Amino acid sequence: MLKMNLMNQPNPYLILVSPEYITAIIKLNEKLEGKNIDWVLGGDVSEALQALRVQPDCIEVVTTKEGTEKIHKAVEDLEPEAINFQVHQLHRNAIINEKEYPIYVRSNYFEFSVDSIRVKVHGDLQFRISDWAWGDKFEIAPASVYVVGKKTFVVPLYVQYELYQSLGWLDRAEKITWVIANRERLLLRKPKLSNT
Repeated sequence: MLKMNLMNQPNPYLILVSPEYITAIIKLNEKLEGKNIDWVLGGDVSEALQALRVQPDCIEVVTTKEGTEKIHKAVEDLEPEAINFQVHQLHRNAIINEKEYPIYVRSNYFEFSVDSIRVKVHGDLQFRISDWAWGDKFEIAPASVYVVGKKTFVVPLYVQYELYQSLGWLDRAEKITWVIANRERLLLRKPKLSNT
């Protein structure tokens, strides 16, 4: 029997997300639907839904401060933590001019679980490198993907690419470049016509 590692499958349209994440995203969509909340999926799950080969360890939601409060209310039955204004350091440093600097994020933050999947909610998310000034609040025009027929908003790949480039995370930026370049290549490929 031929075994294949799908995480290395070179297809920029093949989306590989574990079933438990798909189920959790569907349930999250159902909880937030019709509540007039601006939110997008971010982090690894957003990238995985856009065909990057990453393995998420949680679902990250990016919203506004007001959105954080509305999401908290919408998921009350899931016993979310209290909303806190939080600053924490990322596990990975920025690499700028071959020097490493710590990266901090701050947001109105809380967590909860959908089944066994941890969901992290960030309202008015901002980034800071080392002791530099805080960046602007993370606001984007979202991209959309369909999760089992349900339109779901995600952080667009080009936004993630720009973020990774600015942080010096070239490995992550290269994954995005590969997906985008190969999608374009496949779209531009002309079908071969047969003479028979």
